[in-house]
Amino acid sequence: MRPLLCLLLMAAAPAAAEDLLVQGAMDSELQPLLAALEGKREVRLGAWTFWTGRIGGKAVAVSRTDMGPINAAAATALGIREFHPAAVINQGTAGAHNPELKLWDIVAGEKTVDYGAFRSVHADAGQGSDPARWTKMIHHLRTDGELADYPFFSGDPALLTAALGRAYARGRVVKGTIGSAYELNRELDRILWLRKTYGTDTEDMESAFAAGVAAGMKTPFLAIRIVSDSEWSHPVFEKAAGEVCAEFVAGLIRTLK
Repeated sequence: MRPLLCLLLMAAAPAAAEDLLVQGAMDSELQPLLAALEGKREVRLGAWTFWTGRIGGKAVAVSRTDMGPINAAAATALGIREFHPAAVINQGTAGAHNPELKLWDIVAGEKTVDYGAFRSVHADAGQGSDPARWTKMIHHLRTDGELADYPFFSGDPALLTAALGRAYARGRVVKGTIGSAYELNRELDRILWLRKTYGTDTEDMESAFAAGVAAGMKTPFLAIRIVSDSEWSHPVFEKAAGEVCAEFVAGLIRTLK
């Protein structure tokens, strides 16, 4: 076979399926995962970087999505197409919307929701902007050929059960609703409105958008987020929380059947 044709056939061949695609937006949310990755190989796809290898016998692709919905959606779509994972775990830091959550608590996403999706009604000049007049909007996906409503994206039940059963000494592991938007909210009244309107327990910038892509590509998904800051009780971002969450997820991967 001619060398060029051989290379073209190799490029066209589908990649071997991975057990998991594990995501983090920032380097600090990835280091324990990368340290645990045996036989690490770097793969760059456009603006996004992935590393493949094995953790606890599982074939894993680790994805640095970078921050925000554009990065999260693109990295998820590319990762699923390239690595054919059996499931996706999006993990990292989050701010608390639920005042009962404390620093280091981990929330496993029974649901993820885009809390930046809302519709306002007409108001004349001088009437101001009032969230009380806003209503939430929902996403729509053609998962089976017809548009279906997605007011939220459900976490995979098996992964959720495994995460909730994982031992963790730094705080609690609870199920909840993980909210995402390209926002950083520090006003308690707005946080209260978001929690009342969308039912959110935490906020980040990626989980719901990765979840939406995974739903559209029929790939099981779970978001796992650690509370790194809370305007209620700890209004300072703790960067170390990202490493703690990644360590929790690396341990979780080792226990998955």
